[in-house]
Amino acid sequence: MLIDPIVREPAAVTPAEPQERLVVPPENILESKIVYRDGQKFTLQEIVPVELEPVPEPPAPTPPTEEQLAERAARKTASDKQVLLMLSATVYDGTRTLLRWSSQGEVPVRTFQAWSNVNFHNLTTLYHFKKNKTVYSLMFGVGDEDTAKTAVRFVRYGRTYTPPTIPELPADSGTEPTFQVISGEPTPADLEPIHGLHEIYQKNHQALIAETQRIKAIRAQEAAERLANPPDPKPDIIIQYWNIEEPADNSNQEGTTK
Repeated sequence: MLIDPIVREPAAVTPAEPQERLVVPPENILESKIVYRDGQKFTLQEIVPVELEPVPEPPAPTPPTEEQLAERAARKTASDKQVLLMLSATVYDGTRTLLRWSSQGEVPVRTFQAWSNVNFHNLTTLYHFKKNKTVYSLMFGVGDEDTAKTAVRFVRYGRTYTPPTIPELPADSGTEPTFQVISGEPTPADLEPIHGLHEIYQKNHQALIAETQRIKAIRAQEAAERLANPPDPKPDIIIQYWNIEEPADNSNQEGTTK
């Protein structure tokens, strides 16, 4: 079951409040030195010590009441189980995905592999989903493998590329998203999130594909804008500092009486 919306409105960016900068009169600059490193200019200035306002002490923590503790315990009991699902996915030729994941809360950890007919690039907009009584927080990386290009690259180095053996899976992942385990012995609990992702894809594949393409187009436009208007990679930097004199320690001086 979906928890987050597939299409997310862009977060409103609130401009940061301008910070008050330290203005140092020229006569308070005791020493100035310019250093160049990797083509970037750094100006180091020792200045007259500046009195800074003391950092206020944080308020003392207030211990929770018995009622608050009971309320927290009740919410925890009634809430769904929370699981972090770490998934690795490699999409071959844009059509089949090799999935890798591990068991949860076990020592030693068991690992599994499965082939899916779903292009998992189209699931990267998901962050949370629910299956049965468990809420999964999804964290995974998706890579690509172009078998034709890989074969050419192997030939260039005098090697032979053998593409992976992919089991027979339904051609239409939209109407029949399916996966087949090829490594490990997953339990029903281990397979639960994988089933959940395929169910979500079956119900929402058109919206997921559209959102993936929309985000891809936005990122391409942003990359083109950065290329056309590159920021200054090495701006001049001024570093102002002052030395703090530690109070004299007279405890070890000769002639000290007790």
